[in-house]
Amino acid sequence: MHRDGDWHTALHIWVGGLDERGCAFVLFQRRSATKDTWPGALDVAVGGHVRSGETLADTAREAEEEIGLAVPAGSLVRLGRRFARGTTLPDNELQEVFGLRSDLPLEAYRLHPDEVDGLIRLPLDDALALFEGRAATARGVSLSRGDTAHRPVAVAVDDFAAAARDGYPARALRAVGEVLAGRVPEPFELR
Repeated sequence: MHRDGDWHTALHIWVGGLDERGCAFVLFQRRSATKDTWPGALDVAVGGHVRSGETLADTAREAEEEIGLAVPAGSLVRLGRRFARGTTLPDNELQEVFGLRSDLPLEAYRLHPDEVDGLIRLPLDDALALFEGRAATARGVSLSRGDTAHRPVAVAVDDFAAAARDGYPARALRAVGEVLAGRVPEPFELR
C-alpha cells in the first residue's frame, strides 16, 4: 500500500488521561527507527492499518499490540476522520480517529519491540499550545523501551510525523480534552 499509493483505512487512537494531581495529559509514541514511514518521529499514541473485514473492535487490537493497552468494548470515543495524503511515500490513508482515556503511568505500558521505541507524556495544554503555534516547545516526560525511569523531554513540532503540519493534531487534542472532561466531542472531518 505504501509503495503503490493505494488508499487504505487506518485507525488512530489518541490516548489522554489525568495524572495523580488531576492534570490532563496526552501520550505520543516514538516510532521505531526501522519503520518505513517517519522512522524515529513522534506520532499519535496508537496507529495501525485496518485489515480487510475487521470491525472497530478488531482493529482496536492495535492498542494492545503497540503499547500493551487493552481497549474495553465501548471505551473508544469517535473524534473524527481524516484523509491524509503521503508526502515522503505515496501513503494515502483514510484515518478513523478515536480518543481513549487511560490514567496509567508510563511504566505500565508494554512497547512493541518492532513498532514503538518509547512513549512521551505531555501536559495536554502544552501540547495544544505547541500545535497551535503558541509555543516553540512542549515539556513532558519520556520513557524509552528498556528504561526504568522517566526522563524530562522537550519536543518541537519538527519532532513529529508529517501529520503535525496540517492542523490535525490541534483538532484531535481539543477533542481529547472534551473526552477527559466527560463530554462527547463533535466529530471532525479533515480532507
